[in-house]
Amino acid sequence: MAAPAAAAGLGIFDGQGDVGSVLHKGSVEYDAARGTYRLTGSGENMWATADAFLFVWKKVSGDVSLSADVSFPDSAGEAHKKAVLVIRQSLDADSAYADAALHGNGLTSLQSRETAGAATHEIQANVSGPKRLRITKLGKYVYMSIAGEGEELHPAGGEMPLDLQEPYYVGIGVCAHNKDAITSATFSNVQIGPAPSGPLKLYSTLETITVASTDRRAVYFAPGRIEAAHWQSDSAVLFWREGTAYRLPADGGTASPSAYWGSRPRPGEGRVPSPDKARAAFFTYLEENILLQVQNEEDGKITTLAKLPGGDGTISPPDWSPDGKRLVFVSYQMLP
Repeated sequence: MAAPAAAAGLGIFDGQGDVGSVLHKGSVEYDAARGTYRLTGSGENMWATADAFLFVWKKVSGDVSLSADVSFPDSAGEAHKKAVLVIRQSLDADSAYADAALHGNGLTSLQSRETAGAATHEIQANVSGPKRLRITKLGKYVYMSIAGEGEELHPAGGEMPLDLQEPYYVGIGVCAHNKDAITSATFSNVQIGPAPSGPLKLYSTLETITVASTDRRAVYFAPGRIEAAHWQSDSAVLFWREGTAYRLPADGGTASPSAYWGSRPRPGEGRVPSPDKARAAFFTYLEENILLQVQNEEDGKITTLAKLPGGDGTISPPDWSPDGKRLVFVSYQMLP
């Protein structure tokens, strides 16, 4: 557990301290005139079932958004060092949490540990090294927004479950991704406020997921309904939106209208066998959630790959990549 420091010199935050086991005590430099925070800390990782990082925080209740311009003063060092915007149940190393994480190599992800001691999962954004990040808790889910230079914040796509007890912690942090190293990150124009409100609208995210690791990637995000996503090849997917078929590179990019479609899959709860017929992928519909699951045909073992928001009816079945390593699927969000 972190040893909280006094609030003096922390601006909008109430305390700071190292979470988990670190070899080098972290420090915070707050420039009140410029409204910037420079965090310098250690920590082996923020991942798996426990974390080690420097955290600057305040306690809040209700739905909330935290946003900041985020950068690394030094681009050298570990590729997966992290500067993070954090929503966290407690200061324990294995606490339930979610963060919007900018990595040293530009990878930007929404990461979440749904309950204490559980595994961490992520949704990778289809943008490298955005200038500004925002993490939002809305009800029992969290989502990430991003903005490049000169852009307005916009959702990166996808949500992750996080059901917290109030009050909880919200703040900024840094992790060196190397227990022996020290790294710094700068946060500016930091803002904490209520989650966006207003009439909810339907948005769709086209996602791919690596079955072995459960790492998700939001490759396309759009208002309205996307359906019938399937693989054209290992490097391209097809989907249907508002009466038109589109082709998209499997790692993200520009969606182009496609003349090729073949037989259009219909929404439903069908089981989709893997190319080698050893597994089947399917959605399981619960009262509040939809589970993306895979079952081994030999022993019947079922593995849950992702938990998605429910309440918007059935969605098209997932589809296997030709090499059997990834699935493509659509997730839906109701956002203001």
